[in-house]
Amino acid sequence: CVVTVETAGGTQPLLDALGMPVDPQRGRQPAGPRRGSHFAVADGPTSGVIWSADGLILTSSFNFARDPLAVAVVLSDGRRFVARLLARDRVRKLALLKIDASGLPVPAWAEREEIRTGQTAIALGRGLATERSSLTVGIVSATSRMAGHAIQTDAKLSPANYGGPLIDLHGRVLGVCVPMGLQPGELAGVEWYDSGIGFAVPRDIVDGVVSKLAAGQSIERGWLGISMVPDPFPGVLILQVAANSPAERIGLRPLDRVIAIDRRPVWSQTDLLRRMNCRGAGESIDLTVTRHNWPMGFRVQLAAFGEMEFQRLAPPEPDEP
Repeated sequence: CVVTVETAGGTQPLLDALGMPVDPQRGRQPAGPRRGSHFAVADGPTSGVIWSADGLILTSSFNFARDPLAVAVVLSDGRRFVARLLARDRVRKLALLKIDASGLPVPAWAEREEIRTGQTAIALGRGLATERSSLTVGIVSATSRMAGHAIQTDAKLSPANYGGPLIDLHGRVLGVCVPMGLQPGELAGVEWYDSGIGFAVPRDIVDGVVSKLAAGQSIERGWLGISMVPDPFPGVLILQVAANSPAERIGLRPLDRVIAIDRRPVWSQTDLLRRMNCRGAGESIDLTVTRHNWPMGFRVQLAAFGEMEFQRLAPPEPDEP
């Protein structure tokens, strides 16, 4: 059920010294939030797992950060197929491929409620260009991480097994190994590779997105469209509001304070980032803010990063209500 995914070509994503995205042809891009970790991505094999007998292959979107020109899938019996990238889920770091094959062996998956903290977990990969799958052994460290989108393991995960399965001692798939981190971007989380902090997306989460991916609809991370300024008080003080952003559409202003998301208190910038990290564009949240200590509630639909434009807006006048 573990396959080799080969990619070639594409544009290397870069970050400048300030952590801002840089296009080699156009230079530094417009100011905005950091878009993930700096990491040198090379051409070469990585891993995937068979999702359906008719040729759907599940892997990690990390493997396609360079937008490769060519993709191939090599099965365990040595057969090689040209693959099409159908879509990517940039929230859960998944990607779905299609090959022209049938009768493929589909692995059994463990149900989320059957997964237990402390049980043995084995990460399989085909990224080392060997005939057999490589494996690293650990345990399930937690059954619900990254806002419930992943289980955590201390089995060593790396680009060699990103996209491959995390399995139990019975050979059932616990999840698809992916890099995840607090920062956005396709490469976020790879700084933890081989560290004993790894994540895998379980079956119930895959089930919720795979039909959309199979239809060719990529899933983007959702943004509120604010930048924040540190201060010692609970909540998050807004510094900037992006043009054409969800925050602008509901009337948020600089110096407003975010105090709750979905009726749960927000204590700090880190808390807000953690709560927003696994939200997709198009999802809606209940947002509570204060302005001049007066609470206000909003229902807001998150947007993709490319729909917004960050610019400094003037703060409200002190006597505004």
